[in-house]
Amino acid sequence: MNRISFVLKVRADMLDEYREAHQAVWPEMQDALRRHGWHNYTLFVRNDGTLFGYFETPGSLQDALDGMASEEVNQRWQDAMARFFEGAGDHADTMMEELDEVFHLG
Repeated sequence: MNRISFVLKVRADMLDEYREAHQAVWPEMQDALRRHGWHNYTLFVRNDGTLFGYFETPGSLQDALDGMASEEVNQRWQDAMARFFEGAGDHADTMMEELDEVFHLG
């Protein structure tokens, strides 16, 4: 399994609504993520809107994104979430900045 981490920037004025939206991630979106290898997917956010995401997958970030791009539910989810991110109108899955792993205590 590969450990993937990334950062994004949520609009600070929309953090509460963003958090609320993630209390009810659509079951069909969750199923699609699992189907395309997004395991232990976790999001963390600071009060300034800096978002850190982490998941484990058999392939690369690009493989995981490509798989999700084939899912109609992903397009709907990305459309619904776009307004939350700085650079509103852009989909988060096109703005992920992947981080390099520098240490792992296994």
